[in-house]
Amino acid sequence: MKDVVVIVKNLWKYYNYMGHRIAILRGINATLYRADIACIYGPSGAGKTTFLKILAGLERPDLGEIIVEGYNLTLLDDDALATIRASIVSYIPQDYGLIEDFTVYENVELPLLVAGVSEEERRVTILETLKYMGIAEKMHTKVRYLSGGEKQRVAIARALVVTPSLLLADEPTANLDWENAKKVLELFIKINRDFKTTVVMVSHDARILEFANRKFALYDGVLKEV
Repeated sequence: MKDVVVIVKNLWKYYNYMGHRIAILRGINATLYRADIACIYGPSGAGKTTFLKILAGLERPDLGEIIVEGYNLTLLDDDALATIRASIVSYIPQDYGLIEDFTVYENVELPLLVAGVSEEERRVTILETLKYMGIAEKMHTKVRYLSGGEKQRVAIARALVVTPSLLLADEPTANLDWENAKKVLELFIKINRDFKTTVVMVSHDARILEFANRKFALYDGVLKEV
């Protein structure tokens, strides 16, 4: 049997807009397995980022359940969700979420500091991760001086440093030309293959669908597997 990593059951999310209650996600059901690469495609405003943040425990649904590696995120408090993000789930926002005045090393170190990892273990883990990502020579460079493709690699390195079971990427190619975008997508495939990490990407660019083994469309808050 396949090893289940994510179960989404009857997920609903509402927002209030000018006095009206609007459903941004409508009864979503999905199951993701170990080492899946899933791409969720849809136009801007379809609810892709909201869905990804709920999977990361950064937002809460109004109805439904999200179970990740056996943990029901809807039953956990904020501290427990933070622990999940420090060990099981990593989220890469569209704007990379990096601190521009920190070096590459310092940015990648942050999740390990939060997790209470010792200084020596942090150093070894960071160096291994930066070498794996092909950016070890940039470790002492401040992020503000990096290209878009390099920033995306740093963001992935920071997400990967805790060896997550589930890696979530919001529009990972949106700020890149297609040649650099393909390099980033190939990195996700490499991570998926080497670590058996389940990868979920959301995008409005249909070209990234070819890099996934699970393909979903999200329109008007409804998720359907293609």
